[in-house]
Amino acid sequence: MAKQNTKEKIFEVSIDLFSQYGYDGVSIRQIAKEVGIKESSIYNHYPSKESILDDILNYYIREMLKEEAPLMQSSQNLDLGFDTFYRIGSERFISKLSEEKMMKITRIFLVESYHNEKINKFLKEAIIGYGVNGWIELFDLMKKKKVIKEDSNSKQLAESFYYYGLFLLYEHFIINYPEDDEKFIEDFVKRTTDHMKTIYNSVKTEEKRITDEEKTEISSLKENKNEINSLEENKSEINSLEENKNEINNLEDKTEIIRLEEEKDHKEVENLVRDAFWNIYRPGAYEHYIVHQLRDDSSFIEDLAYIIEKDDEIIGHINYSIGKLKISKNQSNSNETDAVVLGPLSIKTEYQSQGYGSKLIEFTLEIAKEKDIPFIFVIGDEDYYSRFGFESGSKYNLFLDGTDTNEENPFFMIKLINNSLNEKDYEKGIFLNPEVFNVDDKEVDDFDKNFEYKEKKVLEGQLEID
Repeated sequence: MAKQNTKEKIFEVSIDLFSQYGYDGVSIRQIAKEVGIKESSIYNHYPSKESILDDILNYYIREMLKEEAPLMQSSQNLDLGFDTFYRIGSERFISKLSEEKMMKITRIFLVESYHNEKINKFLKEAIIGYGVNGWIELFDLMKKKKVIKEDSNSKQLAESFYYYGLFLLYEHFIINYPEDDEKFIEDFVKRTTDHMKTIYNSVKTEEKRITDEEKTEISSLKENKNEINSLEENKSEINSLEENKNEINNLEDKTEIIRLEEEKDHKEVENLVRDAFWNIYRPGAYEHYIVHQLRDDSSFIEDLAYIIEKDDEIIGHINYSIGKLKISKNQSNSNETDAVVLGPLSIKTEYQSQGYGSKLIEFTLEIAKEKDIPFIFVIGDEDYYSRFGFESGSKYNLFLDGTDTNEENPFFMIKLINNSLNEKDYEKGIFLNPEVFNVDDKEVDDFDKNFEYKEKKVLEGQLEID
């Protein structure tokens, strides 16, 4: 078995502890103790306890969607016959659910859904909403294909099936916990299969025997239909479709645009940044003050300050600025060069996890490439920024000022754009954020008086600030 790295150990231990004692019943200190590291070392891998929970929930969804379920291509798979379709889907779901780690995560989100708002939302949207809507679409398709009666209520059928399975999960993980998992899985398969057969048999259409003569006639009609379809795919129809497509694209362009930040946007942007970071890494926030100060600072890159606007509302913002990279060639020889850093990046709370941050990053990185910027640093979540080609700075012997240069800090990353960074030309590099990032708490509090009052809260998992 491959040796686990520290982040993997934190992930595995957190699943075990959250499953046993509940999310609120587990502290960062307890996780660190079980992993066998210092409490402060947790923050080299996760900025907060909540980010560990996010990682766990995202892992669950990725695993469930890793292999294509029959429900994802219902039309093709339904042609195999409903019994076969259901059996394949059921076997795939059970194979995933029966994994020990997935069982524990299932218990976490079922138990915690009662008192954790994030998990409650995850259960409603990612588990129940996604599942029920998928089955509604399936039953609609079955009506269209005349597999079930046309007057069947798809929503009622979907809820009847899906909620029954959900009840069995609650029964096992909450009411009867602890209980033999293997016995439960075996019982779960039988009970849900019997339940689905009952539902299906109540609404399926009556089978009609087709004579050989009718089969020949149907085959002939299908051939005629294919010929007609081929004739219909002519140039005029394609042109018409292209015109419709352009009209749709034009409408979409009007509802969502990415543009440079303007002076008239400043106050709205600062409010957005303040809300996005409030009580996340510390009580309150100071990122909005940094954004405010940057605009009058020499480190600010004005032509990389972009916003994303949807229906005339600013929903996202991104900044870039210039810090310093101290390069040591040997113990007695070093120099200093400018280095670009991305951030803050902010997306309005209700629009987060919908791809708007990715759009801003990809759009501005293309501009940075055109401007011949050699590389860009970022301080943030490695799982998120690695999507855009960012790598750990320590891979190139580059470190963030104030961090341990003998230990990897996965939150400090670099993206090479127009430069290969020949490591033979230097021994070590230390990056310093622009001076404007070093804010004074009193100045932030005074600046905050310009905004609507928000309560500062000390929350577990925030960064420890001396």
